[in-house]
Amino acid sequence: MINEQQTQMLTGLAQGLAMGVRTPIIRTPEEYGLEYEEISFETKDGVTINGWFIPADSDKVIISNHFSPANRYGFAGHLEGLDFAGGFEVNFLPRYKALHDAGYNVLAYDLRSHGESGQGENGVSGVGYFEWQEVLASLDYVKNRPDTADSDVSLFSMCMGANATLNAIDKAPEAFEDIKSMIIVAPLKGRTNIERNLEQMQIPEDEGIEAFEKLYNGFSGLHISDHNIIPKAANVNIPTYYYQVRDDVNSRWQDVQEMYDLTPAEDKKIEYMEGTPLRFKGYNYFSDHPEPMVAWFDSHMK
Repeated sequence: MINEQQTQMLTGLAQGLAMGVRTPIIRTPEEYGLEYEEISFETKDGVTINGWFIPADSDKVIISNHFSPANRYGFAGHLEGLDFAGGFEVNFLPRYKALHDAGYNVLAYDLRSHGESGQGENGVSGVGYFEWQEVLASLDYVKNRPDTADSDVSLFSMCMGANATLNAIDKAPEAFEDIKSMIIVAPLKGRTNIERNLEQMQIPEDEGIEAFEKLYNGFSGLHISDHNIIPKAANVNIPTYYYQVRDDVNSRWQDVQEMYDLTPAEDKKIEYMEGTPLRFKGYNYFSDHPEPMVAWFDSHMK
């Protein structure tokens, strides 16, 4: 039997996952010597998505999204009140600079109910279940922008953004026929995440899943099963590079390995970060070590 304290913990978990959390954008590309535009576009369901366009003198574009509760800049996890995931900053700007310096235009956007983008579904975060629509809208934006209309496009998608991208491929595969490659960082199976949280809360799995499901559905209208992203990998025919923290306390590396194994694209790669249980360390990897990212995109662009 789950006690009152455990119920409160599960309620906090369910509410936190269900509702989009806005965290501050404390840096801009200007800090890294990059020119940029504040841009916006609209999803088919009417949500205004805000972002940055960092131009380069080329016909190559990388479209980047983010994890939750981050935004296009990253996550100010070093600030008081946001230090719940290790107490360090996740900063995407060095990654954007590395891409720009390698000759890539960069489009980075805030997913709905995050950063400065509009709100959808009364503020409910779908952890990719709804957010696939901004993935498609970002592709349309690049196709309809005069200076990028004929560009080669690759994707950099992360956690919630990775799930959104995989859902978009599942729903509209034709939109991805010309995508050159992807990097997918830490895609997340919903049930695994809940199981890992239950372990840390010392709540029995069967009782905890049942109690969480009721709470989560009440807050979001969604079910844990709505976030089983693993089967969507079977639709991925794009050259794809998966990256995951092996000992991630919020996930299991076997889920990502299964996704890699299911991916039918012959041109694929998987890599694990070793020596840390902190999921958010993986979000910083390509900012700290951009070389393998640039090499991957370079090998798939003209």
